[in-house]
Amino acid sequence: MADDTFAWVRQRFAEVLEMDPSEINRDSRLADDLDADSIDLIEVVNSAESALGVTVSEEQLYDLETVAQLVELLDQLRGA
Repeated sequence: MADDTFAWVRQRFAEVLEMDPSEINRDSRLADDLDADSIDLIEVVNSAESALGVTVSEEQLYDLETVAQLVELLDQLRGA
């Protein structure tokens, strides 16, 4: 996992969820730990698509449970 992708995802989730980025780590579970719902996830993913130049399909979102899984997916799509 690229550290820059993680830093970007952490910062974006912090903005969307209005929380301190230090509370978000790679193992944070989106729903259980961050209390992020599907709208929050879609907001972060839409930002990632614009900022990182990737396209994430709806099906790819279904199995995401942790920040690390999202970072891994974004890195895969970027060819990192």
